[in-house]
Amino acid sequence: MASLTQSQLQLLARAAKQQLPRVAFNANWKKLYQIWQIGEPDGAEKYLYLTAKDYALLREMAQIDSGLDILALDFDVPRQQMAQQSANEKYANIRPDADHVLIKLAPNITQSLLSQSTAEAGVLHFLSGSLRLKVDAAVALCQQLNIKQLIVVENLDSFDNLFAYSFTPALQPIIDNSMVLYRGSHDYSPAGRKRFLHLIATREVDVIAFTDLDPAGLMIANTLEHCRSMIVPQWVLEAPNELLAIGQINSASDFNKQHKQLTYLNNMLLQAPCNTATQASQWLKLIQWIARHHVSIKQQHMLANALRLDRIGIDR
Repeated sequence: MASLTQSQLQLLARAAKQQLPRVAFNANWKKLYQIWQIGEPDGAEKYLYLTAKDYALLREMAQIDSGLDILALDFDVPRQQMAQQSANEKYANIRPDADHVLIKLAPNITQSLLSQSTAEAGVLHFLSGSLRLKVDAAVALCQQLNIKQLIVVENLDSFDNLFAYSFTPALQPIIDNSMVLYRGSHDYSPAGRKRFLHLIATREVDVIAFTDLDPAGLMIANTLEHCRSMIVPQWVLEAPNELLAIGQINSASDFNKQHKQLTYLNNMLLQAPCNTATQASQWLKLIQWIARHHVSIKQQHMLANALRLDRIGIDR
């Protein structure tokens, strides 16, 4: 098993690439010197002096120890790929759960796939359910199906029940032809979702957030990579007072727990080019309304109350 740590390998890599004539003789370099006796400490043991031959030898010894070339380090790979190079697969930054995403396909897409084959009903049931895929496989599927809309859903049960929600006539066709992605939490790492969104960035995919209607939900939507719009109850845009008048739908106590997220939104308002009530965009007005009325409406309550959902653009 490799004895070098990831940080020690990175330390070696930085020094070797720059061919530094000396390095600070800190704890890591003292450990490396103790292992291999390469280099020459000064009398005060403040610096370790290294020659080109020393660096060549360090590179060779590091490769024997770890299996990795310090001049070509790449830790941003899955563990399975790292295992092909090193005895320590845990060098890999991409953990097993971070290399997967949870997705599902809209009914229109699954029906279209079935019409192109002689698949049995069992396949339809499989395709209509959730698919846990490796990120690269999900990206390939996105490309193969020419996906144009991607809905990123905050909560797992709302991800499971997305197609049971009610949508406006303008939004329904988008939902019917979308790929749905779970944002990630607990058993499903958000890291997989982040990598997936990064890899599809070059494609023309409309990324739409569907979150709770509260400061945390707006912060999630605003920080999702390449997300340009957010799904909200239609009444937010047309009759906000009627929305809040629905019994047992808003949790002010939950809103009061979201101090960090509210601070984030307030900073957005301060940085906005115009923040007057008459000039502000729908997005800024939504932030102001949520803050003013202490709004926290969960996705589950949107479904329970059969609220019709629309979408609103996010200012960037």
